[in-house]
Amino acid sequence: MRGELCIGSASVLSLISLILLIFMHVGQINTSNVPRGISMVNVNTSGYGNGLAAALGDPIFGLYTDNASAPLQQQQGARNLYKFGLYSYCGYVNGSAGICSNTSAANRFEPLTVFTADMLKNYSSFTTALITEGTFIDSEYLGEFTNGAYYLIIIGSVCAALALLTGLLKHTVLFFLSTLFAVLGALTLLIGATIWTVMIKKAESINDFVVGPSAAPVPLGITVSTGNAIYLLWASWACLLVSILPYMISRGLMYKSLSRATALASGILAIAAGVSALPKVSRAGRYLYSEDGTRFFIKGIAYQEQGAASNDPNSPFSEPSTFIDPLIDGSACARDLPFLQSLGINAIRVYSVNSSLNHDDCMKAFSQAGIYTIIDLALPVNGSIDRNNPSWTTNLLNEYIETINTFNKYDNVLAYNVGNEVITDPGAPTGAAAFIKAAARDVRSYLNSISSSALVGYAAIDGADNWVVPLAEYLACDPSGSNSGSSSIDLFGLNNYEFCGDASASAYNGKNGDFAGYELPAYFSEFGCVKQPPRLWTEVPIIFSPPMSDIWSGAVAFSYFPAQSNDGEFGMVTVDGSTVTPNDDFGRLKNQYTNLTLPTTPSKSSAGSNTFPSCPQQNSTWAASNTLPPTPNDASCQCLENIVSCQFTPKTTNTSAIVGSLLDLGCSLLGQNGGNCNDIGANGTTGTYGRVAFCDPETKLSFVMSEYYELTNRAATSCDFGGNATVNSNAPSSVNGANAAASSCLSNPSATFTPTAPSGGSGSGSSGSSGSGSSSGNKNAAVALVGGSPSAMLGLGVAFVFSVLGSALTFA
Repeated sequence: MRGELCIGSASVLSLISLILLIFMHVGQINTSNVPRGISMVNVNTSGYGNGLAAALGDPIFGLYTDNASAPLQQQQGARNLYKFGLYSYCGYVNGSAGICSNTSAANRFEPLTVFTADMLKNYSSFTTALITEGTFIDSEYLGEFTNGAYYLIIIGSVCAALALLTGLLKHTVLFFLSTLFAVLGALTLLIGATIWTVMIKKAESINDFVVGPSAAPVPLGITVSTGNAIYLLWASWACLLVSILPYMISRGLMYKSLSRATALASGILAIAAGVSALPKVSRAGRYLYSEDGTRFFIKGIAYQEQGAASNDPNSPFSEPSTFIDPLIDGSACARDLPFLQSLGINAIRVYSVNSSLNHDDCMKAFSQAGIYTIIDLALPVNGSIDRNNPSWTTNLLNEYIETINTFNKYDNVLAYNVGNEVITDPGAPTGAAAFIKAAARDVRSYLNSISSSALVGYAAIDGADNWVVPLAEYLACDPSGSNSGSSSIDLFGLNNYEFCGDASASAYNGKNGDFAGYELPAYFSEFGCVKQPPRLWTEVPIIFSPPMSDIWSGAVAFSYFPAQSNDGEFGMVTVDGSTVTPNDDFGRLKNQYTNLTLPTTPSKSSAGSNTFPSCPQQNSTWAASNTLPPTPNDASCQCLENIVSCQFTPKTTNTSAIVGSLLDLGCSLLGQNGGNCNDIGANGTTGTYGRVAFCDPETKLSFVMSEYYELTNRAATSCDFGGNATVNSNAPSSVNGANAAASSCLSNPSATFTPTAPSGGSGSGSSGSSGSGSSSGNKNAAVALVGGSPSAMLGLGVAFVFSVLGSALTFA
């Protein structure tokens, strides 16, 4: 009797769940009474006309249509309200009059796409220029996840129906199947409902977006809200979840043996998934530690073939103009791996990588060999912070993020370097350090947002103590004085070559004294002097034993591959096709590295907490300001580029060859007409940064061209620049309107925020708020929550099914 009551109550709950799902599924399939009233999400755009007018400074006419039957996505006018269902969406000119899109399975939630497709073309262009941040605009992202969620919901709906059907048939095996279908249905509905809920919450960021002048901002006029179908979906999931309990009570004993097998399989899978992962390395005080609390030392070698180079008198090494990515050729890495292993190393340093290429074979091979990687994010020439004219711009931040996204999936990335020898002796002024520190701040913030444990590092050239020590202290300090590490690096590298030939330990006395009280982990990011050959490497046991091991956390020998320099040849092997021939330098380093016994002290528990000191004061040898550049805002720069009145349209694809000279010309013309280029300037010594200083060089050039064009009352000849400029037909029609639109794009030019992956990049610009919107637009949090991609979510769901089912059946 108890079993029949259990099965009966479970069947009723399954029936209720199925009925709720049916109502959810019919939402927005047409505009009749019931479907019209059910939706997954609603997008009210009725106030957008007022927001657009405030942003452009011009009145808006013809944005909306009052024809309820006008076809969608045909540029026949926007609707006041859009409602989205699982199979289609509908646009309404009022509460009830509207039209729906073609019904199809797995309708994608792409609000900005459908909204702009209804507008006249000029309004569509203004809209994409104005709304350039937040998840609301990322149609691909929202569409992919809601599309994947549809199939999970379909699976859950089918499972709910099968749970009901099999539960009504009185048979032991069918009772078991009822339970299984109920469990699978509840799990897939849970994941599908979670995805939809997260997507809606992320899209709701547009609700707080404001436009217009910062003194009198107005709401953008687009509001996203959760539809009632989401509540139906959650209620259905709850009913199906509760229905599992009576099913299991009725036949609990039958499941116990299955539960043990399932739990065992889950455990084996979990162990298999985690057994190959390298331990994470983290900072504690001034030292590095593995996950098990063991002190970690970097025992490495530089691993990068030398590209074309040009000489720099301020550096012992030639400046690279091209590079060879050493991590894209799996066969080459397999060729080198036995030699690297024979050295006994645990890390390699790589100076330049191509984020658009695949690095799986090399990275996995090194991981399996227990070799970590230190990845430099900068690229030669235009892909790094310029020591003579430093800036921290959207193109650099996007480049760094794309590289991080490419390597984030690997378990053997120890650190990312945000720069290498940006400040030299006697090279660029030390004010460039402000831009290095800003890069560290934004890279750290991005790594935190994607839950990466990789360290943020910098590699400095060795030089005079009066600027090298302040540089190290500056990169570790907290400008706010609140012991915050938000703008600090995690790992300071020093390219040190002061130990030559068979020198004694006293060669390091000066540097040991300089860094004895340093708060961060520090290491020699390069070592191995060639001025007094042969290289004996007798400094290795000195570096890796007390007292130096109390100060330094390892070293990276330079270099595995041949590397020419002003001081001599650094390579330790020669490579001919698939043949590697080590030289005597290699053999001597191997002897030193493999005979090391690494210290284990201090223990992690006695290493102390992480501290971030106050910043060094400016003086005659240290000029960096404690006021850092803002986070480069890709959204603001894209917005600006789309609305400026005179756009840079180069006649050549090699834009880097002409941008500099055209900027010089534009600034000269502005100066001759009473203007200036302060808006694009940045000064790390005074801590002043123009409102366009964080934009990429081409956007800066378009802005300067437009400033000159506007200053000369839009004279036709003022927007030519040797045929490299064109009047923007989509710009506001008046000078006042153009200025108002630019101010709206750049309403918060000094903001710092968590950057996001660049659109169209390997992940997905460093967007923030354009206008005065408070939206974070950080879709990475949602990605982390729901698994990263639709396929990943399906895998997560399957794993979750087995683990939860095993646990649940154990208690049955």
